[in-house]
Amino acid sequence: MATSDADERARFEQVDWDAVEPSGGGFGRRSALFLASLAVVLAAFWYDFAVASPDPLFYNVGLAEGLEAPFTWDVRGIDWLFSVSLLVFVFYVLYPMYENLDRTKAYFAELTNNRPATFALGYVTLFFFGGVFGPLLAGQPSPDIPATSRPPVSAATPLGRVDLFSLLVVGSLCALATWGLLDRLDRERELGSFGDVARVLLRVGLGFLATFTLVGTVFNVFSLSSFRTAAGIAAVVGVAWGLRWAVLSGRSFGFEQLRATALVLAAFGLVLVVGIELLQVVVYDLLQFDPIAGGASSTSCPAYAEAPGRGTTCYGTWDYPLGTARYGQGLIPLVFTGMRVSLQVALICSMLIVPLATFVGTVAGYVGGVVDDLLMSYTDIQQTVPAIIVYMITIHVYGRSLFVLVVVFGLFSWAGAARLVRSEVIQRREEDFVTAARSAGAGHWRIMGRHILPNVSNTVLTSVTRQIPNLILAEAAIAFLALNNIMLPSWGETISSQLKYIPDGWWMSTIPVIVLSVTVLSFSVLGDALRDVLDPRSDS
Repeated sequence: MATSDADERARFEQVDWDAVEPSGGGFGRRSALFLASLAVVLAAFWYDFAVASPDPLFYNVGLAEGLEAPFTWDVRGIDWLFSVSLLVFVFYVLYPMYENLDRTKAYFAELTNNRPATFALGYVTLFFFGGVFGPLLAGQPSPDIPATSRPPVSAATPLGRVDLFSLLVVGSLCALATWGLLDRLDRERELGSFGDVARVLLRVGLGFLATFTLVGTVFNVFSLSSFRTAAGIAAVVGVAWGLRWAVLSGRSFGFEQLRATALVLAAFGLVLVVGIELLQVVVYDLLQFDPIAGGASSTSCPAYAEAPGRGTTCYGTWDYPLGTARYGQGLIPLVFTGMRVSLQVALICSMLIVPLATFVGTVAGYVGGVVDDLLMSYTDIQQTVPAIIVYMITIHVYGRSLFVLVVVFGLFSWAGAARLVRSEVIQRREEDFVTAARSAGAGHWRIMGRHILPNVSNTVLTSVTRQIPNLILAEAAIAFLALNNIMLPSWGETISSQLKYIPDGWWMSTIPVIVLSVTVLSFSVLGDALRDVLDPRSDS
């Protein structure tokens, strides 16, 4: 035992602490790039505020319309704050993941062992790209009076007519049910073989989606070409990426993979037939959610979309694949605009919550004593004041806006995360590496910033990820209660304004309800999975 202590002391004395704790400060490459990007955003903000549009408009003109007449656009304050939050996310979340690819791959591999978390991560990725680029691709949800109250496009099947949205929902559920059924039937061999094919198809799909999103956005904003051209380019890139992975992975794709694919597709087809039959019985017959618009919701219908022998009823058209709202706004633009609002709430509130919770929790846990008592007493007091009450008081002074909502909820929702950080710091401050840094002459702020803070970042990440569903639901609830800016078509606003048209116009409110539910569920599942992956000591 004495020999072991002597060896440890010798190794400690041989460490070059000047190299471990270099004196002097300075910004790294990441901080320099972030500050340069932030300077560009601030310069654009100054130009927009002082030169281009000193009198702000009631709505966001939109990037595409602004570029048709350069230097005349008007961007809302929430959009500038959203731009800053995107920069923070890119440089302080994605950039560190890129710098530590090995650790990122290890975490990702462990995360994908959890099948629900894998699907949740996929949807959250789609949610992010849809919130950033969706409104630019789909456009703003403008009224189209000749196209009011159209249902989603539908098709006749041997089991009856099925609308596109219900088919997408049922198809997704049937895919999950098929995978679970084959797993229960001990078909791991077929699932493993099909998994190789699925990985190729997944990369083809992701490559297509990412390329189409970026190229389609550029084509739409600068009016360079059509979406068909963007889709062709995206298809080539997606197929090339999938084939490249298939070649480099070293996996063989032969008869076994074809047999497994045929088995999985056959099982999926059988489950899908059962799912469509249940859809017909439960949704269409019992709940009276007709795939053809009729009754009070049917106000206009083109001649080619009229349902024969059904009076004024109307089929859906491919002009609006998911249908339209009461005043003709397309449901796809409404969904993407609501996705942008939810993403703004998630990112901007997180940008406020993370630094506040990290600073207060780290200082309280490391310093302790009176400082700890004062900071934790304040967090206790703040937790007794609901953010929604503060918001309701604030809007009487500053008016209803998403900017006020995210600022209020961001400033009044960090107390729980701060307590988690504090408890983690209390455990870390007596670790050997902290004692070694203190013995080497490192200051308190340096110890907190260089040694303790990196070890509690996972706690902050998991806490904020699990809090995002509550923030999104809070925004939707505020919009549903008509306490929001009614000019902003968020999911809650769409649900509130279209709910009265059920069951005749069921799609008007049901589609945003389901998208909102899937978003909240995905963040909740992903937050729990991240907690298990990043903090194995926590209880599941």
